[in-house]
Amino acid sequence: MKVSLSATGFWKIKDLEKEYPGDLYLNEDDGGIVLYIRIPNNGPIMSFLELPLEIKFITGTTINGAQITLVDCIRISTESRIGSEEVFGYQVKFMLDGVTFNKEENISFTKMKISVPGIIQWGDISNYVRPDLDNKRTLIGLETTEPIEIYACEEYSLLYYLTFSAPFQLMKEEINLKQIPYLVIESRTFQPLEWFMRIASQMKRLIEIAIGNPLGFDSMIVESPEIYYEFEEGEKISKSLKVIHSFKQNTSRDNSSKQMLKHDYLFNLSELRKAEFSQWQEISTIMEPIIELYIDSLYNKNLSVSRHFLNMVQALETYHSRRIAYSFDDFKERVVQLLEIRPEPFREQDNNFLLGGSYKFVTLRSRLADLLLANFTFYFHTGDFKLTDFPQVIASTRNYYTHYNQKLEEKALKGADLINAYYILRNILEFYLLKELGFKEEFIHERIRERIRPIVISNDIKKADKNRNYE
Repeated sequence: MKVSLSATGFWKIKDLEKEYPGDLYLNEDDGGIVLYIRIPNNGPIMSFLELPLEIKFITGTTINGAQITLVDCIRISTESRIGSEEVFGYQVKFMLDGVTFNKEENISFTKMKISVPGIIQWGDISNYVRPDLDNKRTLIGLETTEPIEIYACEEYSLLYYLTFSAPFQLMKEEINLKQIPYLVIESRTFQPLEWFMRIASQMKRLIEIAIGNPLGFDSMIVESPEIYYEFEEGEKISKSLKVIHSFKQNTSRDNSSKQMLKHDYLFNLSELRKAEFSQWQEISTIMEPIIELYIDSLYNKNLSVSRHFLNMVQALETYHSRRIAYSFDDFKERVVQLLEIRPEPFREQDNNFLLGGSYKFVTLRSRLADLLLANFTFYFHTGDFKLTDFPQVIASTRNYYTHYNQKLEEKALKGADLINAYYILRNILEFYLLKELGFKEEFIHERIRERIRPIVISNDIKKADKNRNYE
């Protein structure tokens, strides 16, 4: 990442009385913020620890009088220029323009607004609308939308907000209209920037799961009741602070303009608001490693098919262990409960399907079998794989690619079969993700069938093509 010189000034570090000259380099588009503190030195080389390796915040004043606060600074370089100066380089997470703070606890806010490009269709609303058919003089109308509450608790509220542009100069050959989607976090108490970013990142990851594409943050604005403009007669108006930050990702925004179909999304905003989303907040920490594995495939689409497959298998195994049955004793108890709801003639067969191969611990095959049955409430599509064979086929394939056991090579899936297995496994995982997000059973069943249907159709076409006689 290239950064360019943005400002030169004097910088003060927390708990150190001196002011140091230094240069600030920025790359706002990619989130690059680097400060080089320069200490004149004609004597011996200074200690590596002349300045702290990590600094909570640095305040500065540029040579033209602008005030800047840099938050969460980590040393990335140290250079001694003998007979001249010592240069200490720091990478910065947040830069607040136009303000300085005396204490770390003062760098706290009650509201953050952060844009997430590429989620307009997921948000399912627009400020621009088509006029009525009988209105022949208007091409595009404007109906401003209100912020939509996604989640609220005693600690904070999370909202979705869509801004719009209103061109002032109309005597132009080209006029652009733009909408920017934001996540808005309103805290009941003062909170640091990292607290807001944690909530924004959790929500961004859920949207990534919903749309199946990686996302990045863009512009960020924060507010606090203690930061304001004061006018005559004591009138106070809240002052919004622009924050340059390092949480930008180089992600494609093509999905914002490409028309998406209903099944392209696991869920959209209006559907999420109908779910019991609050229950997700209670288990989000438990679900973290499962989400990591799912997201990894989104951010690394160029990985090999086997790597995507292994990620999905591990995600399902981890989910079953964390949310359904951790120990072998837990699993045996669960099997007993499952068999109680089954007709007597099927119980022995189901017991063998679930417990086969598990003696002292729960095997991957047994965990997959349990997930595949879905409490006998849903029938997953398994393509050309026989449902009762599918868990063992997946387990053998995982063991082959993980441990490279040549004895399992003939049993391991490859090529198109491996790709199909990946999509089936992802379909199963998405079923349980929707369940954990609090969606109703009817919606889950319908959406999971919609999500796998393109794969079914594609495979049917390939089979038809293969079996057709073109002579």
